[in-house]
Amino acid sequence: MNSDNSKLIITPLGAGNEVGRSCILLQFQEKQIMFDCGIHMNKENKGVMALPYFNKIDKIEDIDLILITHFHLDHCGALPYFLKNYKFRGKIYMTTPTKEIYGLVLKDSIKVKSEDFSQDLINEQSIEQSLKNIDCIDYDQEIHYQGIKLKCYNAGHVLGAAMFMVEIDGVRVLYTGDYSTEKERHLRPAQLPLEKIHVLIVESTYGDTQHETRTKREENFLKEIVSTLNGGGNVLLPVFATGRCHELLIILDEYWSKNPQIQQFPIYSTCTLAIKCTHIFQKHYNKLGNKFQKGENLFKFNYINTKKHLQDILNNPKPKVVMASPGLLQSGHSKQIYEYWCKDEKNQVIITGPAVQGTIAHQLIHNPEPDIKIRPAQISFSAHADYLQTSSFIDSLRPQHVILVHGTQHKCRDLQKKIEINFKDIVEKVWAPENQKQVELCFQRSSVSQAGCKAIGELGNQIENFIITFQEKHNQHKIDEETVESMTDCTCCTNDLYFNGVLLNTEHGFMLVDETDKETLQQYGIEQNQIYNQMYIPLSCSLEQVFNYVQELNPEAQFHPDDSLIVVKDLEIRVPVSSVLLQFKWISSPKTDDLADSLAFFLSNVNQNKLDDEELLKDKQKGLIKVLQKTEFQTEIIDNKLNVKNKNSVIIQVDLNDLNLSVIPEETHENKNIIKRAQTIIESYLSSYI
Repeated sequence: MNSDNSKLIITPLGAGNEVGRSCILLQFQEKQIMFDCGIHMNKENKGVMALPYFNKIDKIEDIDLILITHFHLDHCGALPYFLKNYKFRGKIYMTTPTKEIYGLVLKDSIKVKSEDFSQDLINEQSIEQSLKNIDCIDYDQEIHYQGIKLKCYNAGHVLGAAMFMVEIDGVRVLYTGDYSTEKERHLRPAQLPLEKIHVLIVESTYGDTQHETRTKREENFLKEIVSTLNGGGNVLLPVFATGRCHELLIILDEYWSKNPQIQQFPIYSTCTLAIKCTHIFQKHYNKLGNKFQKGENLFKFNYINTKKHLQDILNNPKPKVVMASPGLLQSGHSKQIYEYWCKDEKNQVIITGPAVQGTIAHQLIHNPEPDIKIRPAQISFSAHADYLQTSSFIDSLRPQHVILVHGTQHKCRDLQKKIEINFKDIVEKVWAPENQKQVELCFQRSSVSQAGCKAIGELGNQIENFIITFQEKHNQHKIDEETVESMTDCTCCTNDLYFNGVLLNTEHGFMLVDETDKETLQQYGIEQNQIYNQMYIPLSCSLEQVFNYVQELNPEAQFHPDDSLIVVKDLEIRVPVSSVLLQFKWISSPKTDDLADSLAFFLSNVNQNKLDDEELLKDKQKGLIKVLQKTEFQTEIIDNKLNVKNKNSVIIQVDLNDLNLSVIPEETHENKNIIKRAQTIIESYLSSYI
């Protein structure tokens, strides 16, 4: 899978013409981003067959970001496996609620021994390790990482679900993941980004179909349940353990509280994970719906029983409603209850989300086996966008390109045709790629050739303060080009007029940042590492003369005569070995590098008290012996040769006449690394002279 820097390439590693194992790879301008990292949910794909096509990625170590939209397994379930088995070096982002629930969902999946998710793929240890590598991002927060601008928006699918917008070199791509613009009791609808979007990667779960109105669906849902209960049957509601479960519990409890005639029928929830997650929902009330904002606690249930064991529920002869996970009947409690009730025509199962192909739920809806008597119904509360929501989204965002994922081939093709017809004047092209099929889009590199740059961070504050001071001094209310030119003629301002910093060529143009402004530099993906330099120079003048010169360059320099030491910020100058050698030690930066270079040039041109070759040679000899004495090696001088010894065995000889060294034949020594270390120390010391 090769990446041409001039092309934006999008490749579904999963969710291409299918629902499940969402994993989309984006490549552009030498950047790589993975959207989601899920597993497949149907029974045909088990073990490694449930994973995305990771083997199609050329260099996994070059992936910059993994962005997880929400905590459902088909969007995050493969992440622990991926991190354990591949050399990923980038960053992983998801919202805080997603991270908190992600760990619970994955641990629950291995406890219930889900048929669709082999325990060989992940374990509790790999889940815990993955949690250590995850960073959190909040809605509307903007992050800059390695030249990538990242922002996320509320997706309205489940608590913490996010749509991610990434911007590289001025090109903006929005990945929706699973999203919904429909109002719910416990969630706010998806947020519409205000930025211009060039590429929209959008789910197509429901293709070109339209949901019934929310009111009508709730009415049908409750009508089906009450009818079955009054007829002496039981109702099974398979749900995913978090998200839809909470919404349906609120609907049922609200309806039961208003209708005393049905309160004789118990409602059970075996979704223990949902109950565990309720405190997380309550903690993040600011991300929930309007009723929570007003202080209502919709999770305080009066008619929901969550403490019964499964066998006790099944043994209760009363007609009842049971909510159980998972939502596709592929394993766990929902499958056990289904198998217990499926031969009785009085009973009913209501599928409340999309029935993924290859699952029991799909077969039950579309092609039930002859001996299955339970009555199936599908009334969706899945919080996936239908055609009306998607078309409204496209109309508002007006993207150049639309890429359809997370839908069966039939649904993707139907939606593709409808968008092409209805948005031919807005969208250049609509794509519905299969897994491993690349979509290649051409975008010209944005021009940053315009003159000038923008000062940001601390440097921007300094310039702003200077302008305010200038305005106050000169009674100026407006700063224009003429005013700026006049600043150079102002004697009281000239000294403060010049600013310097690190010039960054970013996707937003040239930015000037103060080199010490670590926080701003990190926002643009620049990590500051300290590099320590050292240099020795023959001292051919007094230390006081050196100090006077340094003070001219930097008035903050300090002189400590007793310690033969001159100190400037991030730079030390001392005479550590003899009275004729000057040692520089400094932390590398543009300022200190310039200061060290300037001082070296000054010393090399001083004509007073120049050292002769013999005096300099003796100084080097003394310095070398002192350096070696600070290590684990022993030294002795015999016949004007310096023997360097390890455990009383000579390993290197240095001829003191010309400081050339020779290594004693290696076969006489056990450890070649020790010899190499001694050799490196000697050569490094001798090469530090100029």
